Amino acid sequence: MSFIISATFASVMTNIGYIIVAIIGLMIMIVIHELGHYLAGKALGFKIDEFAIGFGPRIFKHTSKKTGEIFSIRPLPLGGFCAFHGEDDDINDPGAFNNQKPWKRLIVQAAGAVFNFLSGIFIITLFFSIYGQPLPVIVAIHEDGAAYAENTFQFGDAVLSIDGKLTQILMPEDVAAAFAKAGDTARFKVLRHTFDADGNITSAKVVEFTAHKSDFSFEKIIYDEDGVTEIGRETQTAYGFGISQGLAYVKLPFFKALGRSFPYAFFLVFKILAMLGALVTGKTALSGAGGTITAVRTVAEVSKVGFHGFMWALCILSANLAVMNLLPFPALDGSRMVFTLIEMIFKKPVPRKVEAAIHTVGLVVLILLVVFLDVFNLVSSA
Repeated sequence: MSFIISATFASVMTNIGYIIVAIIGLMIMIVIHELGHYLAGKALGFKIDEFAIGFGPRIFKHTSKKTGEIFSIRPLPLGGFCAFHGEDDDINDPGAFNNQKPWKRLIVQAAGAVFNFLSGIFIITLFFSIYGQPLPVIVAIHEDGAAYAENTFQFGDAVLSIDGKLTQILMPEDVAAAFAKAGDTARFKVLRHTFDADGNITSAKVVEFTAHKSDFSFEKIIYDEDGVTEIGRETQTAYGFGISQGLAYVKLPFFKALGRSFPYAFFLVFKILAMLGALVTGKTALSGAGGTITAVRTVAEVSKVGFHGFMWALCILSANLAVMNLLPFPALDGSRMVFTLIEMIFKKPVPRKVEAAIHTVGLVVLILLVVFLDVFNLVSSA
C-alpha cells in the first residue's frame, strides 16, 4: 500500500512540475508580448504608468525614481499588462496615450503581436537547428516506379519543396497533402545526407530534380489490431512517384533554419486562422478549442516528451498569441487598432468613454468565453 501511495504521489508531483513548466512558458510569451508594447511606447515617447507581470494584488513593486514607472509582480501567473498613462481617458498631458498621433498608437498597439511573432521566429530557428524541422522523408523507393532512377529520390531524402513551394508540416496528414498537390511531373528540392560506416552524418547537400508519376506496385504490411504485430503482406498498385514517405525531424544548418523559420511562422498563423474559421463555421467541434487552462494543460502534456516538446509548444503558442491579440474583438489589441484607424479616417475619435465601455464589456465576454471553453474542454475530455 505504501508503495502505491508513493508512486501516486510521485506521479502527481511530476504532473504538477510539468504544469509549472507550462505556466512559465505561457508567462514568457505574455511578458514578451507586453514588452513589445512597453519598448515601442518608450521609443515613441509615451508615458507609462505600470508594467506588471501577473494579475491580482501586487506582491512586489518597484517605482523608477527617474520616470515614475511602476514595475510589479502579481500572484496570478496567467497574464500581465503594460498600463499607458491616459489610455482610456482624455487628459491634459502630452505624454498621455490618447494625445499621441494615431500612427504612433497603431505601432504601439501592434508591437505586442509583432514581438510574439519575432520570438516565434527565434524559437523556430533554434528548434530547426537543434532538433530539426518536421519534413517528409523518403522511407522506401519502389523500383518499378517512374521516379526510380539515378539522381532522383534516394532513401532518407528530406523534401524541402515541391514545385517551388516549401513543404510545411504541422500534422502527419500534411505529408500526404504536400505530395497530393503535385502534378504528374513535379520539381523536387531535397536535403540529402551522406553517412559513414557507423551511420553518422558526414555531409549534407541540397539536390534538385524532376520526377514523374506512374503506376507502381508495392508490398503493404498488414498488422494485427495492436498495430505492431505483422500478420501478413500483400501487393498493391498505386499511382505516384514510386516512393513511400514518412515524417521525420531533419536538422538544418543555422542560416537555412533561419530562412525557413519565417515562412513556417506564417504557415502556423495560417493554420491557426483556418482552425478559427472551422470553429466559427461549425466544421470543428468546440472540444477542439480552449482557454488559458487548456493551453497550460496542452503545453504540460507536450513537455512530457522532453525539452524539445516544450520548445515546440512555445513555437505554436507564440504564433497563437500573435494571431489572437490582433483579432478585432473588444479588449484585444486588434479592436483598439480598429478604433485608432476610425480616428485616422474620420479625423475624430470615438468618445473615449464609449470605447472604454465597449472594451470593458468585451473583456467580460472574453473571460466568460475562455472559462466556458476551458470547462467544456475539460468535460469533453473527461
